[in-house]
Amino acid sequence: MNPLETLKLKIEEKTFTLGVIGLGYVGLPLSLTFLRQGVKVIGFDLDPAKITLLAKGKSYIKHIPADELGKYVESGNFSATADFTQLNEPDAILICVPTPLTKNREPNLEYIEATGRAIAKAIRPGQLVVLESTTYPGTTVEVLQPILDKSGLQAGTDYAL
Repeated sequence: MNPLETLKLKIEEKTFTLGVIGLGYVGLPLSLTFLRQGVKVIGFDLDPAKITLLAKGKSYIKHIPADELGKYVESGNFSATADFTQLNEPDAILICVPTPLTKNREPNLEYIEATGRAIAKAIRPGQLVVLESTTYPGTTVEVLQPILDKSGLQAGTDYAL
């Protein structure tokens, strides 16, 4: 069985580990949705204050119940880190980073590009990478894929995109 077939099986059986990059108003609720389905989640964020709160099972988003989040932290099903070298651990990675508008009202892709470079340093065969951030059609293939392919792995063969 090749790495992508193994990934498909893990997803079907819900035995995969999910990495969520960007634990804001999209990433943290999305993490909770997967946790509720029994999926183990590793959250990644650059904000040390968020990481500290999450490690204590506390929420900084009003509609995310701290008691529920704390339950997942205590069980070991949810952890948060600023250590992006751990991006090789999850089987699937969701990118939920901001894409603020430029003065020309186009999405600023700097966060997506930086995230892609971080993933490229750690990506391994059999991982799935999903761009969840709000941006224009084509960003995944035109912007993210060339960055990830610099890892030496090929989208569609070694990893799924």
